[in-house]
Amino acid sequence: MTHEEAFIQAMREAPNDDAPRLIYADWLEEHGQADRAEFIRVQCRLARGTGIASEQAGLRARAEGLLRGHWNEWVGPLRALVGPWRDRYGERWLGEEYHPEGLHRFRRGFVDALTLDAANFLRNVTPLKRLVPLRELRLWGAGRCADRLAGEPYLASLSVLSFTDYYDAPLTASDAAALADSPYLHGLSALYLGRNSLGDDGVEALARAPWLEHVHVLDLSDNGLSDRALHALADSPYVVNLRKLFLQNNYFSSAGIAVLRSSLHLRFLTHLEHGPVIQHGPVSSRNVFLLGESERP
Repeated sequence: MTHEEAFIQAMREAPNDDAPRLIYADWLEEHGQADRAEFIRVQCRLARGTGIASEQAGLRARAEGLLRGHWNEWVGPLRALVGPWRDRYGERWLGEEYHPEGLHRFRRGFVDALTLDAANFLRNVTPLKRLVPLRELRLWGAGRCADRLAGEPYLASLSVLSFTDYYDAPLTASDAAALADSPYLHGLSALYLGRNSLGDDGVEALARAPWLEHVHVLDLSDNGLSDRALHALADSPYVVNLRKLFLQNNYFSSAGIAVLRSSLHLRFLTHLEHGPVIQHGPVSSRNVFLLGESERP
């Protein structure tokens, strides 16, 4: 493990602690990278939100000046990893010219959210470990390599994981089963699986995943689901910390939604969005269910 990998790993292990970042900044300054060190320190100060408004404005201006002056040096390696499809992935800010959005993509000195082709991610795990302490990863084309993704230790440091490929290689039930068996997803607090092809079998597999107990936000919208998926979620002992559940554009009955709402395991659920339900008579258009304030955790 290189020095850079060790520092980035320390940041991933303590994502809310500035100390590893500031220690890395000291190391960078000692090794001739004073501007990069200052950029990290300035953004850490900004994140703390202390000081008067004029001081904050001065810090933002200094951070922008540093990033603009070192744009290709600091952003170029990420641009190379994302590849030529960055516009498609929503990462058009990674161009060769300074982009104002870039400053907002850096938090406390580093980019912590990125969209990549799944196979490209797997090929480039090693350089990613040296570059950024990612907390959020969005993946395209994961249906081609879900089993390999499930076995990738890098996923252990993520708190948000999204699968966003709707047309080319969406996740299937077998892919969901592979992810459910992954030993590296216990750090997830949010999992976005909307507009894939999981089906009821895929949700039943996920409902058996022990790491699901740490997830607060789960998106299963537009996955061809029926009431069988709702029963699997309602019966799962691992949904105990789920706060938000998105289920729009599936095929549920009002009885199935009632089963979900009455689940003892989902006692902390405060937001359930399910869209119209299938029933005899007029179709219900109610799509958001919020628990009363007295029922919130």
